[in-house]
Amino acid sequence: MNVPGLPGGPAPVGGQYSTLLKKPNAHSDSIWSVAWKRQPPTSKSSVASDVIVSGGVDDTVKVWNWMGDKLEEKFKLEGHQLGVVSVDIDDTGTMAVSSSLDSHIKLWDLESGKQLKDIDAGAIDAWTVKFTSDSKFLVSGSHNNLINIFECESGRKTTNLTTSGKFTLSLAISAKTKYVASGSMNGFVNVFDVETGKSVLSLEAHSMPVRSVSFSPDNQLLATASDDNTIKIIDVSAPNTPVATLSGHQSWVLSVDWSPDNTRIVSGSSDRSVMVWNSASKKSEATFLEHGDQVWSVKFNPQGNKIVSASDDKALHVYEVPPLG
Repeated sequence: MNVPGLPGGPAPVGGQYSTLLKKPNAHSDSIWSVAWKRQPPTSKSSVASDVIVSGGVDDTVKVWNWMGDKLEEKFKLEGHQLGVVSVDIDDTGTMAVSSSLDSHIKLWDLESGKQLKDIDAGAIDAWTVKFTSDSKFLVSGSHNNLINIFECESGRKTTNLTTSGKFTLSLAISAKTKYVASGSMNGFVNVFDVETGKSVLSLEAHSMPVRSVSFSPDNQLLATASDDNTIKIIDVSAPNTPVATLSGHQSWVLSVDWSPDNTRIVSGSSDRSVMVWNSASKKSEATFLEHGDQVWSVKFNPQGNKIVSASDDKALHVYEVPPLG
């Protein structure tokens, strides 16, 4: 069910929010993470296509093709010994990365489905994992206050960034890898300049864990999602007073993502809902109440006109996002 959001800002035109697809039992257990990128033409296909990668508590990573509003399983990637915490796709759409409770980070080739690299990150030392925009490095949070940076080709740990938080739960990489942001168990948010390794921002943004962080495409704003049921919008250059606080979820906000065109923000929550917000007015445009359990991960597609969500109910859902007037 799609519940219209609060008024405010430009109204969607040329269509309405809708649920395009429900994929029940996409995994055999809870799905904790999902990513969506555009994949270039390959040796097997002469046209570009969209690829979705999901990671589940069933210890597997799945690769899906999205074409013609259909979701078709391409690969089931096995090798992790415990639940998959996080997945990401590089900007070229040719590689995926997964991190697991088994403390291993794995790199995968999305054309062949083969494992490219297995990195032992150390005991409980791999949580959220992200590619840098040049696809040369991986950034991972850990159970302590460190952000670890690994080289993709060698698997070698090259850098540690020390945060002011405890247990780095969430990470975001800004456009062109200018910044890396982290959210921690104790509510702290940190932003680092990647080139210098220096701290740009250290802020107790929430009083409860920060489950997800996401940069605006212009690198100016950071959205932070927390167990305090809110999303805060923080100006990276003037962080002490939030630009806005988005309230509407009835329980923990587990995931947040900024649309590539900078017009929307999507959030998923343990209240089982997916909410879409207008980034200019900071008002809710739509609420989807389709999942049967908490929503761990939400992501826009590269065009910003669709959203995928992943849930404890083992399902993947895809939603249509109408253009703004």
